[in-house]
Amino acid sequence: MKIALLTLPLHANYGGVLQAFALKTVLERLGHEVWLVDNRRREKPVSNLFLKTVLRRAVESLFHRKEIFAELNTALTQDYKKSEIEKFIYRRLSPRTAPVYDADDYASIAADGGGYDLYIVGSDQVWRPRYAKELGPYFFSFLEGTAARRIAYAASFGAAECEYTREERERCARLLAEFEGVSVRERTGIGQCRDYFGRDDARQVLDPTLLLTAEDYRPLFIPGIAPAETIHCYLFRAGSAVRREIGRTAAARGLEIVRMTDRTNESEGKMPGIGQWLSALHDARYVVTDSFHACAFCILFHKPFAVYINRRRGSARIRSLLEQFGLEGRIASPGKPLAQTLDAPIDWEAVERTLEERRADSRGFLALHLQEAPPLSAAAGE
Repeated sequence: MKIALLTLPLHANYGGVLQAFALKTVLERLGHEVWLVDNRRREKPVSNLFLKTVLRRAVESLFHRKEIFAELNTALTQDYKKSEIEKFIYRRLSPRTAPVYDADDYASIAADGGGYDLYIVGSDQVWRPRYAKELGPYFFSFLEGTAARRIAYAASFGAAECEYTREERERCARLLAEFEGVSVRERTGIGQCRDYFGRDDARQVLDPTLLLTAEDYRPLFIPGIAPAETIHCYLFRAGSAVRREIGRTAAARGLEIVRMTDRTNESEGKMPGIGQWLSALHDARYVVTDSFHACAFCILFHKPFAVYINRRRGSARIRSLLEQFGLEGRIASPGKPLAQTLDAPIDWEAVERTLEERRADSRGFLALHLQEAPPLSAAAGE
């Protein structure tokens, strides 16, 4: 079967790239030919990016000038910094369609059926307006009214409450009605599909990264970015109280604090590649993060971890992940000693049993819709 896989545009985001890699790998191991829809965002002029970055960071970090200029430098050198990640994308996420920027490009993919037997959207926050600026394509608007088969795998709304306008809900409900099968990444997504989009058959499945085992990722490792006796910090945003608590914990245990940016070549502005990022997580003594996918890999690697909830990014995604494995206790807070969270025991055998059960169920959803003919319920329009 020839499959078109649509996810958010791939860029310098470890989790986004790895979830696409994982789902593509799973589908290929099942004997299918997978093409990644190479959707891209048009690059903004540097002058606009400069102004936007300065204004935003000036407001957020009025009294932290170093942070303003650090983020400005990040924005201006983004293309160069992500070069190692782009190498991974081009080597590991091929074949791809021609670049897609707008509705006409999407239409060209669907022309004459596009030669695809099945279209899959997912995973990641493909259904969150904040990241999917144009929602229509992620509900396959370019396939509307055609007989093309389409499903959603582990699609995420990214938030517990619906963030759509009334017009967006009505349009997307109409588009979602044409899906053969719908699965979501978070438990709260089931309710949103039912209450706002008319689908009472949505199922919760695993994020694609968890469909693979720790051993499946080992060939990607590039060790050496960080020593083993570390607290590895992968935080999108951390306040001063959190940073102080991490420092106290590391000092008390004689551990080095490692952030991915600590191991970059500052003169060149390079980000570590995918293999280095995975190795650093795998080899660390502890991990402290506010990232969904960092949590997922800590679960895979049996790594003691603590997660701080990033209020701006939302808690629904991480809470839903942890609840599946009984790991809600890994959530840390500024008023709670970090060591208490990191030292709390984890029953990894129980986690593995749950993981295998959830993998079987998630693979079952895929198997149902990877048949050459649609399931009877879908064919009947039920």
